Amino acid sequence: MASVDFQVADHVGHIIINNPEKRNAVTSTMAKQLEAIYDEIDVNRHIRAAVISGAGGESFSAGGYVPDYVETVVGAEGTGRRTVLPKPWRISTPFIAAIEGYCVGGGFALAVACDLRVASDTVRIGASGLKRGLVNGAGCTTRLVRIVGLGNALESLLTSEYMHADKAYRIGLVQRVVPAGQAVAAALELAAVIAQFSPEGVAATKRIAYDSIDLTWDEALEWEERITEEGYRTPDALEGFSAFAEKRPAVFGRNEGGPEALGLSAHWPTGDAPQWRS
Repeated sequence: MASVDFQVADHVGHIIINNPEKRNAVTSTMAKQLEAIYDEIDVNRHIRAAVISGAGGESFSAGGYVPDYVETVVGAEGTGRRTVLPKPWRISTPFIAAIEGYCVGGGFALAVACDLRVASDTVRIGASGLKRGLVNGAGCTTRLVRIVGLGNALESLLTSEYMHADKAYRIGLVQRVVPAGQAVAAALELAAVIAQFSPEGVAATKRIAYDSIDLTWDEALEWEERITEEGYRTPDALEGFSAFAEKRPAVFGRNEGGPEALGLSAHWPTGDAPQWRS
């Protein structure tokens, strides 16, 4: 039965889209399961990084389950309200897409919404909205321009090209390419590296990277500096410097108050700070 599975080990959450008979298409029921899992990751301080992958090894996801759309969404009498996938860029925890095989349509949107992407060398990845008579929406166009630049994004979006891994890596869409069958292992390894650090330091770094885009150069640098100063006063900072001096591995996770305790909103320079789910 199609489902979304979730497991946690060593501070890393692993989400598995489990519908391999349909190239891991996401039904409306599965979308609700995904949303609930993302909510869990958002509030569970023991989860420091998350990986999302598709079951079966031949597809990450082909996107929304087409029968759900034909019956209720598309056409003159349709609602126009597609299956809305989660938005991990407003969750402080880093998300990594582990991509094998096809990553297209809404699956492409789901992968592009992650912070990092690891792909096997057999991957075919791209947007397919134009092939369905739609705009390339669901965040694909806006985010792809910011990830790979205007020209690369438009070439992919306007041609509906399904890129091979080498081109996706060359333009910066994926960060690592590995042999077929190894994307999940490589993504979990990358997540484990991130999970060893201070959760608040990681979360603040992610939020600075996203939110500083909307600031001027000087505003962004000043905001980052104020957050850095707050970070020096935390228990995790003391642990990190003490561990270095004592020549031992640091054990982080001592801070209280989450990333906001580092002054992300308090030091935001222009009006109301961006809202994160936590």
